[in-house]
Amino acid sequence: MFGGRRLAPCPYCYEGVDTSTPAFRCTGRPAPGRKACEKQRDDVRDEVLADATPTFPVFRPQKGRRIGSLVEAECPHCFSRTGIRLCPTCHSPLPANFTGNSPLFGLIGVRGSGKTVLLSVLSKELTSSVARRFGAAIDTVGNSALLTRLDGYRRALEPGGDGTLPEQTPEFTKTDTVPAVFEWQMTTQRRGLGGGSASTIISFYDTSGEDLATLDRARNQHYLAATDGLILLLDPFGLPANRDTALARGIDPQNLRDTPIQVLTAVTGMLQEADRLGPNKKIKRPLAVVLAKIDAFFADVGADDPIRRVPAALPVFDEQESLDLHHHVESLVDRWGGDDVLRHLRHNYTSYRFFVASALGAEPEYASARANNRGLRPHRVAEPLLWLMADRGFLPKEK
Repeated sequence: MFGGRRLAPCPYCYEGVDTSTPAFRCTGRPAPGRKACEKQRDDVRDEVLADATPTFPVFRPQKGRRIGSLVEAECPHCFSRTGIRLCPTCHSPLPANFTGNSPLFGLIGVRGSGKTVLLSVLSKELTSSVARRFGAAIDTVGNSALLTRLDGYRRALEPGGDGTLPEQTPEFTKTDTVPAVFEWQMTTQRRGLGGGSASTIISFYDTSGEDLATLDRARNQHYLAATDGLILLLDPFGLPANRDTALARGIDPQNLRDTPIQVLTAVTGMLQEADRLGPNKKIKRPLAVVLAKIDAFFADVGADDPIRRVPAALPVFDEQESLDLHHHVESLVDRWGGDDVLRHLRHNYTSYRFFVASALGAEPEYASARANNRGLRPHRVAEPLLWLMADRGFLPKEK
C-alpha cells in the first residue's frame, strides 16, 4: 500500500508495534479437556489506559508456539487458538487490517478553536457522506469513551437536541487517552488501479489546547511524534485583526489567551525533537492548517468566495481546487495579522496546506454556548483529512 514499514504506532496508545509479533488475548474457549481461562484485571491496560475491566489472559507467543504468520496463536494456559491480536504496550485489540502501513493522523489546536465540535461532526461525516463519496466502508473500531462522548455532543446539536456546545476539553489525563479509531476500506477500482482492495486505520485523539500551549506540554504528547500527518485548527478570532470582534461577540477572553503562533511554535519544537532534526532542517510530515469557525466570516464575503464554496462530491481529491483555496486563505491570514504564522510555516515545514472549516455551518451564540437553531450544516470538515490521505497515495488526486 504505502511501503514496507513493520513498526507502526498503535492507534490507541501511539507506541510502536511490530506487526509481525503482536500480543494475543485468550478467547475463553479452552481446547478439549482443558480448564477454561478466567477473566481478571489486566494490570498493563489499567496502568496505560486506566481501564480495569476484567479480561481473559494476555500472552506473547513462545517461539515454538507460533502458528503461521501470527494471525493467530495458542494460549499457553488453556491451549485454545485465538486470533485476537493486541498491542503489546496497552493490550488494546488491533483492528483486523492494522499493518505497518496504517497511518496515524493527529488533530490539534489552540484552546477554544472548536476541536471537539469538529471531531464530533467529522466522525459522522466519515461514516456517511465521505463513505458514500468514495464508495468506501468506513466504520468505527472498538468502544472508545471518546466516540460515545462525540456522539452525545453531536446529538445535542442536531434537530431535537438542546443546541448546547461542548464544554472546554479538560487537560490531558490518563483516563481520557482512548482515541476515536476508524477503519477505512475501499476497492482499488475507484482509484483507477484495477481490481483488489485497500484499507487503512485512522486514529484521532481530542487533546486539550492547554496541553499544547507550551513546548513542555507538547513534548509530553508523544502521540504527535507518532503521527504521519497533522491537522492543526486555528481560531481566526485569535489573529490580531479579529480579536476585538471576538470580544464584541461574546467570546470568552480565556479562549484567546494562547495565540496561534504560540501553539504552532510549541508543536514545531516537539516535532523537531522527535525527528532529531538538525539546524535549518524542515519537518517533512504534512501539516493541514485549518481556519475553523469560518462561518463567522461568511457575511463579509460574497456567495462565490472560495471560503464559502462547496467542494464537488467526486470520488477524487481535487488538488487544484485545494491549492486555489490554500492561496486564498494565506492572503486572509496575512490580512488578519498572521504573517508570523506564515513565516513560521515556510521556514519549518516542507509540506503544509491551508483549509477552512465550519462544523456548525452557522455562527453560534458564543456567550451562551448555544448553536444556531437551524442545526448542523457542516462545511469542508473532511477536506483536511482527505488531503492527508491523498498525499499518502491512498486517495486519487484530480490535478
